[in-house]
Amino acid sequence: MSKLAATIDAYWNKGLAFLRFAAHALRTQLTTLPPRDAFVSQFVDAGWGSLGLLTMLTIFAGLNLSVQSYGSFERFGGQDLIGMFAGIGGVRELFPVMAAVVCGARIGANLAASLANMRISEQIDAFEVMAVDPMRFLVAPRLWAATLALPLLCGYADFIGLGASYLGAVYQLDLDPGSFLTQVQDQVRMVDVFAGMFKGLLMGWMVAIIACFHGYTVKASDGAEGVGISTNLAIVHGAVLCIVVNLLLSWVMYG
Repeated sequence: MSKLAATIDAYWNKGLAFLRFAAHALRTQLTTLPPRDAFVSQFVDAGWGSLGLLTMLTIFAGLNLSVQSYGSFERFGGQDLIGMFAGIGGVRELFPVMAAVVCGARIGANLAASLANMRISEQIDAFEVMAVDPMRFLVAPRLWAATLALPLLCGYADFIGLGASYLGAVYQLDLDPGSFLTQVQDQVRMVDVFAGMFKGLLMGWMVAIIACFHGYTVKASDGAEGVGISTNLAIVHGAVLCIVVNLLLSWVMYG
């Protein structure tokens, strides 16, 4: 029982430490401008650096969405509904979540690893000794970069995913292209696209704050092992949180 109590107490203290870190980081992010060069570097890495991976996975996801939905709709002669399904299911849920989870994992791993390396090499301690706020120069640029990059990646994933679904439906399943496009135009609204991008905005910040927390709070004595552990925790916790947050947001938005 004492071991269980100690475990619960450790998780409780870790949660409180995360809340304090998140509050401090958010206050710094909203009240001070991050260094421009640091922000641009992090934004390019988060956005442009994720395009290749996101493009490849979204193409296959869009194709798979058409193929799998065709097998279900064919049972009752509703093949022409694939456009509606790909539009609503893809734009509202699949493509934004894929962008957040896949790119979030990549971005989170980079953020956690870079900050953890700075911690074990005592670079963050050097900032503090020189009375330079590490939150402003190290954490805030990373938060802004991920927060602004993820919505754009979600919008890009919608475009690529719908294009792949169209190609799969028309050229692989021999469906009428006009019917597919009409279904998408009738069922998908710009509000659905913006809803997916809004999810990316929230999930981008959450992925970044989790990754920064795990990387920033590594102990210098943990060494290379601490870098690996913090990176792994950032990926796992960020991915799980994206799924949970997407479910809650979808429930609020669509009932």
